Amino acid sequence: MKMNLDDFKKFIKSQAPKIIAEELILKKSIHAFKSEADYSNYLNIIRQDHQGAYLIAIVGSANWKFSLNPDKNLSEYHIKSDIDVAIICAEHYLQTWDELRLFHRDQYYSLGQDARHSLRRNGENVYSGFVSPKWVPSLKSKLRQRHEKLTNKYSNASVGYRAVNMMYFRNMDETIDYYVRGIRAAKK
Repeated sequence: MKMNLDDFKKFIKSQAPKIIAEELILKKSIHAFKSEADYSNYLNIIRQDHQGAYLIAIVGSANWKFSLNPDKNLSEYHIKSDIDVAIICAEHYLQTWDELRLFHRDQYYSLGQDARHSLRRNGENVYSGFVSPKWVPSLKSKLRQRHEKLTNKYSNASVGYRAVNMMYFRNMDETIDYYVRGIRAAKK
């Protein structure tokens, strides 16, 4: 079902935020793809590189058409929108967290104030159950390099060569909680 903004606002107010978040994350047909088969084929490309993942889903405005980011004021998916990929995989989550911790231990005091603040903020995000290898400040990080290669690979014709952002979540509960925040903010 295609929704306009008023329909979407009614939808996110129709049930508890956790129920809405789970329903949006688990959708088989999303806004950025013309068919379920196209979406499934795209996810299969990502699945090949993340075989231990519990779930892989496109989230954000590419999925549900409107951004839940409070700074974007429910803006509609458009030609310059990016593609946000959520990967629920404890292994990749923990591996990325370990890399951030090692970097923090070895490099924290050699960083400038802004980089230290960013590293601390990303530590808070890890505490909340999500992480991205692009947060590893070292450009020499093999983990970060692999992440950039993968997101470039996923920025293909099927998504209009849009930029792809990818985050690892520890489990489904943390993924739902992440999107519940946006749903609550959008309800206001």
